[in-house]
Amino acid sequence: MFQILKQTNIDFMSRRKVYLAFSGLLMIISLAMLGVKWLNMGIEFTGGTEMQVKYVASPDLSDIRTALKGAGLGNPVVTTIGDTDLHEVYIRLGVKAEDGKEGDLTSRVMGALHTTADKANHDSGMVNLNETNQEALQLKLRAAPLLTDDEADALAASISVYRRENAVIGSYEELDGLAGMTPGAMEYLRNQMFIGQFALRSQSFIGPAIGAELLEKAMWAVLGSLAGVLLYIGIRFQFQWGVAALAALFHDTVITLGLFSLFNQQMSLPVVAAFLTLIGYSVNDTVVVFDRIRENLRLRGNQKLVDVVNKSLNQTLSRTVITSGSTWFVVVGLWILGGEALRPFAFVLTIGVIVGTYSSICIASPVLVMWREAILRKKVGGGARNS
Repeated sequence: MFQILKQTNIDFMSRRKVYLAFSGLLMIISLAMLGVKWLNMGIEFTGGTEMQVKYVASPDLSDIRTALKGAGLGNPVVTTIGDTDLHEVYIRLGVKAEDGKEGDLTSRVMGALHTTADKANHDSGMVNLNETNQEALQLKLRAAPLLTDDEADALAASISVYRRENAVIGSYEELDGLAGMTPGAMEYLRNQMFIGQFALRSQSFIGPAIGAELLEKAMWAVLGSLAGVLLYIGIRFQFQWGVAALAALFHDTVITLGLFSLFNQQMSLPVVAAFLTLIGYSVNDTVVVFDRIRENLRLRGNQKLVDVVNKSLNQTLSRTVITSGSTWFVVVGLWILGGEALRPFAFVLTIGVIVGTYSSICIASPVLVMWREAILRKKVGGGARNS
């Protein structure tokens, strides 16, 4: 098997009290950070607005963010959807529509996204073909001198169907073959209407009640996973082994949450998934170490537990470094290159892989050793009293 570190002989357990004291200090600082600052909760938990917009040409995401921030629409998350040539953008805003005023919020967003040319055309009385509804389009077309009302209604219907099927109208030429389109109607469209740079595909509003429900379910998901880990390791090994692993997982979660709060990353459902992934990754690393400890206890039952644990940690150290290192480089790549939407998810795993690897060596194993030493001292002390 490929190894980076061969035949190491590091005395990990001689510094176990230092590890636990250092980690305890970090956990206290993390809990204090959470108590003072808490978390930057995303719209899934606080309520907000989600929109999907399709552009005629490839949009500049930084310009969209700047425009939305300039309109006082908070700190938006703007990402592309699907292939880049689809020109579709997903917008998440931590801004909630007031009761019965969803349309007002939509108008604010659309107004912020309009280009200078779109605003000038709108101010001059022209109709935006990518935003107007069928009824308004009918009224506008009925004013065309060469169209009867029936022809205007039929043309408005065919234009609306085309936009619904294609999401956005890219040019006047796309409309040339539609039912009811005539040279006169086309000329009227060019003079009285304009093609905006985007069209709203869908939108949804998340209320605070839904956000509270999602937060509760997310917390139960994390707590349930921790309970499952305790049960699994308690059955596979022994109860004190499960508690040691749970201590390591609690350590990983608290410290990662503290750093997440410190760097003001936004909590969302994908981030909850990242924490669940971290729990699974960390417990897998711990189980590998525990398996080797159990195997060595069977082979070297006459040795001290501290020596067996040190031997096991050194035997699995190369595997731990290779696995954690390769995983860490991948999530760092996601953090740097994955874009704004993936950055909080990748941040959790970037920090979590480091903390989880550390805890498997320096938290889970020391807790196990100290617990079993305490049990042994209690037995010895009880025997001495009985004698």
